[in-house]
Amino acid sequence: MKKLFTLCLFVFGLFLATNTASAQQKFSAEVNEAARTKAIEFGRYLKADQTAQGFIYTAYQEFFAKSETLNSSYKKGTSEYSNLETKINQRLLSQMDDALTDEQYTKYLELTDQASQE
Repeated sequence: MKKLFTLCLFVFGLFLATNTASAQQKFSAEVNEAARTKAIEFGRYLKADQTAQGFIYTAYQEFFAKSETLNSSYKKGTSEYSNLETKINQRLLSQMDDALTDEQYTKYLELTDQASQE
């Protein structure tokens, strides 16, 4: 009886941990749709393969989710907002650089008007 009780507690603990871990990876429907749109758009312009489009989707999914959090947590115009916005943009650029070839990345920078900033 004692072993059965222990087993039940263990399974219940795993159930709670699984729900918590999966909840941290869920994004809103708006974030997913915006990321999908960007992945298709840039995939078409950059002539990216399916793997690169998957990386673009993931990068933009993270970008939009973090931007959403930033906008709800900080007031625009503050130094904290500007610092975090810069970090989020740099993270996106880093992920895009990793996902794309040099030629595609250069074209991406031109499309997003960031070529002069690099």
